[in-house]
Amino acid sequence: MLTNIFAFFLKISPRLKRAVWKKLYEYLSKKYPTAEWTYMNYGYESCNEPIAIPINEEEERDRYMIQLYHYVATAVDLVDKDVVEVGSGRGGGSSYIKRYLKPKTMIGIDYSKNAIKFSNTHHSVEGLTFIHGDAENLPLANESADVIVNVESSHCYGSMKKFVKQVNRVLRPGGYFLFADLRPSEKIEELDKTFNDAGFEVLKKELISKEVVNAMNAFHEYKLAFFQNMVKGWLKKPLNDFAGVKGSNIHKELSNGKIVYYHYVLRK
Repeated sequence: MLTNIFAFFLKISPRLKRAVWKKLYEYLSKKYPTAEWTYMNYGYESCNEPIAIPINEEEERDRYMIQLYHYVATAVDLVDKDVVEVGSGRGGGSSYIKRYLKPKTMIGIDYSKNAIKFSNTHHSVEGLTFIHGDAENLPLANESADVIVNVESSHCYGSMKKFVKQVNRVLRPGGYFLFADLRPSEKIEELDKTFNDAGFEVLKKELISKEVVNAMNAFHEYKLAFFQNMVKGWLKKPLNDFAGVKGSNIHKELSNGKIVYYHYVLRK
């Protein structure tokens, strides 16, 4: 079962899923505090024209993961907006958004205290803050954000309905919810209903599984070498699956359509 760890976590009960993911991310943040690992998404690589993003040379190793953040977050203009990322992980995405897309303020929120500690240590950017918080009970005032970003995080939550209601509460009228994540294919109708029931207008719904798999394929060799060098012992196989290297269960199921990856642009 360890080699199918990601798919297993997607399908367990909400309460257990929430507890297991929290323990996993707390462990990874504490066990592997390497500054070179600041993104945890599967990435994005266009099937057509490459995305031309002018990033610093030292960020090239993270290009595919940055491209996913860029694709999701540039769906609306973030300049001078108050932006929140829920599920900020190791902080790379929030840092990219603040430095390159120029929101007025940027807050990263994560359930893992170790991840918040890591992010505050490694991402010192004016106007960017990281705070500990629960996606299902966001520590933010009503109508305090213009845009909420959520990238490849919601599959960890116990209740998607509670999370989406919290997003609606925190967004100002007319605010945007920029969402990207994976689900078993049979769960997309349920996801659509959750957004609709919370009162969101769907401006865009796009299947990007192919683009995510393209990034997995392009980044395979580097990612495999990175984890092989960093991780020792029994954790190698489950973390390879978690990382989405070629041949992993998550790579296979995204490729064959059993798991799908969608990008939504929603408006309150």
